[in-house]
Amino acid sequence: MDNRVQGTLSWDTAPDVLTINEAAMLLRVPRNAAYEAVRLGLLPAVNLGQRRLRVSKAVLRQVFGGPGADCNRTAALSHGKA
Repeated sequence: MDNRVQGTLSWDTAPDVLTINEAAMLLRVPRNAAYEAVRLGLLPAVNLGQRRLRVSKAVLRQVFGGPGADCNRTAALSHGKA
């Protein structure tokens, strides 16, 4: 069975292009908070059609996980608020 389905996704094992569920797992936020962050423009994503939002792992790491990450964005995402 795929480890990502079991919720054990890590930055090292994650694919380069993530689903919203995978991005939420990496950020350790609820899936609904990740969708809300996309809607608010806090989480950069590409819409490939209905139920096909994709997030770049590199961009996700740069925006939320890198040394220069914007703490206000991270806090807003954690609470599902802008």
